[in-house]
Amino acid sequence: MGFAGFLLAAGWAFNLLDGDGVRHTAAEVPPDKPAVFFFLSSECPISNSYMAEMARLFSDYSPRGVAFFAAYPAAGHKHPFPALIDPWHSLAAQTGATVTPEAAVVVEGKTLYHGRIDDRYIDFGKSRKVPRRQDLRIALDEVLAGKPVSQPATKALGCAILKLRTPVRNAAVTFTEHIAPILYKNCAACHRPGEAAPFPLLRYEDAAKRAPQLADVTARRIMPPWRPEPGYGHFENERSLSKAEIAAIAKWAGDGAPEGDPSRLAQPPTFPGGWRLGTPDLAVEMKVPFAVPADGPDHYMCFVIPLPIERDRWVKAVEFRPGNRRVVHHALMFTDSSAATRGRDSYPCFGAPGFLPGGGLGGWTPGAEPIRMPDQTGVVLRKGANLVLQIHFHPTGKPEEERASVGFHFADRAPEKRLADIPLGSRSIDIPPGERAYKVRDAFTLPVDVDAIGIVPHAHYLCREMKGIAVLPDGRKQWLLWIRDWNFNQQEQYRYAKPVRLPEGTRVEMEFSYDNSDGNPNNPNHPPRRVGWGPDSGDEMAGLHVQVIPVRAADMSELSAALWGKFMRTVGGGFYRQAEPLK
Repeated sequence: MGFAGFLLAAGWAFNLLDGDGVRHTAAEVPPDKPAVFFFLSSECPISNSYMAEMARLFSDYSPRGVAFFAAYPAAGHKHPFPALIDPWHSLAAQTGATVTPEAAVVVEGKTLYHGRIDDRYIDFGKSRKVPRRQDLRIALDEVLAGKPVSQPATKALGCAILKLRTPVRNAAVTFTEHIAPILYKNCAACHRPGEAAPFPLLRYEDAAKRAPQLADVTARRIMPPWRPEPGYGHFENERSLSKAEIAAIAKWAGDGAPEGDPSRLAQPPTFPGGWRLGTPDLAVEMKVPFAVPADGPDHYMCFVIPLPIERDRWVKAVEFRPGNRRVVHHALMFTDSSAATRGRDSYPCFGAPGFLPGGGLGGWTPGAEPIRMPDQTGVVLRKGANLVLQIHFHPTGKPEEERASVGFHFADRAPEKRLADIPLGSRSIDIPPGERAYKVRDAFTLPVDVDAIGIVPHAHYLCREMKGIAVLPDGRKQWLLWIRDWNFNQQEQYRYAKPVRLPEGTRVEMEFSYDNSDGNPNNPNHPPRRVGWGPDSGDEMAGLHVQVIPVRAADMSELSAALWGKFMRTVGGGFYRQAEPLK
C-alpha cells in the first residue's frame, strides 16, 4: 500500500490547494519519510517572526528527505515549500495543533511530534534573545535517526486556531452592545488598519474569530499592554481593563462570540492622519533609513539627528512619527550637547544612550498621544545640540526599513516653571548567578515642595519588580509606581493623571528586585552568569526618574543644588549608591 493509500485507510490525508491554485496531496511525501506541517497565520506576529527559521529548516532538512508544508486558513505568505489553504483547519484537527505557529511531524499517518518550533517565545510580549531548546530540530533528528521522539508534544505559544461554534442565542453579552465599546476605548488605537498591531479589532468579523485569544490575553492582563499595578498611582491614558470588562470578554467568548443587533453598534473611533498636533515648528528625520533584519533578536539602535536651530528654544510639545509602524516597538528621545554624539549618525545601544542624557523629551509607544509639556513649563533645546532617538525594533519575518521623524512645537517665551528630574538608581550592581532576590535601593529627600508629574522606570531583563514610594513628612506613604512583573520589551514613560503634591521633607524611595536564576524565563544567560551594571544586553541597569516641578519657581535653584550634591556625593561610588531599604 502506498503512502497516500495508507493515509486514506488510516483516515489521515490532505487534498488542498496552495495560494497559486496548485493542488497538493499526501502522495507528495516519500514513503517512510517525515513530513513537517507548519500551522500559520499571516495576521499572527509570532507566526510571521518564524518565516526565516522555517526557510532554514527547509534548507537543512529537505536534502535529507523531509517534506515541508505550510497550512494557512486563507492565502498566506510565500515559502520555499507549498503553502496550503485550509480554511476548515482539517490538518490541525488531524495533528492536534491548536495555535499558530505550531509544527507537526507526521510519518505514515502518525503524528510523532507537535508543538512549538523552539522555545524563543516565553509568553505574549516576552521572548528570549536565543532559544534554549530547538524542539522541532531535535524531533526531526531523532526521527531521522530511527529513535523515538524524546518530547513528542510541547506547548506552542501563539494565536489560537479558531474552533467554530454556534453563538448562544439571546446572549447577555454581545459584541455590538458590550464588547465593541471596550475594544474601541482600549484597543483601537493600535488594532486598526495601518497601525502597529498585526490585525484590526474594529469589526465584528475581526474580533469574533479571535474571541478565545482575546479572553485569554485580557484575563492574564497581557493585553492591553500596561505594566503598572492598578491603584498604585493613577496615570494618563491607562490601558488597564476593569474586572467587569475582563469578565464581559470572557463571557462573550465562552458564549461563542454572539454579534447582537448590528443597528446598536456604536460608530468606531476615528483617528487623524499626518501630524496629530498640526504642522510642527520644526520637523527632523533620521538621516538614512535603517534596515531591520527579517528575524533574530530585537534590535536597539540610537540615531543622531542634528537640530538646525539658531538659538535655544523651549519645547511645549513633541511628536514622534515612525515611518514603518510594523517594526517600531517603542522609542525614547533625548538631546545631547556634549561631544559624545558629534560626527555620529547611529550606533547600537541597549536601554540607554551611550552618554548621560542631558535632556529627556519623552517616549513613544504604539497608540501613544503626542507629548505635551505641562502648563507653564517646557524643555529647552540648546543651540548646537543633537537629538538622539533610541528605537527598539521588532523583526517581522521579512526585511523591513524604518525612517522615523520628530516634530517640535515651540513656546514663544521661556516658561514660568521648570521641570526637574530626580534620578534614583545605582551603578553598583553585582548580581551573582543563581540569586533570585537581588535588591537595588536608593532615596532622595526633597528640600522644597514639588509636584510630581511623571515617572520613568528602567532596567534590563533580570529585573522582576519595581517599587517607587514617597514617604511624606508625617510618615504616610504615597505610591508613585508599582510594577509587579517588569517586561523590558514594554518599557514606557508614565505621566500622572493629576500632579502628585510632595511637600518639603518627603523621602522619595525606589526598590528594584532582580532574579538571576534559571527559574527566570527572561534571563538571557543559560546557565546564569554574574551580571553587573552596563549598557549592553547582557548587563543590568537600575533607574527610576521622577519628573517634578517646584511649586514655587524660585525654589528651582535650591532643588538643582540638592540634586547636584546627591550626584557628587555618590558618583565616586558608582553614580547612584544603594540606600536604605523601603520601610
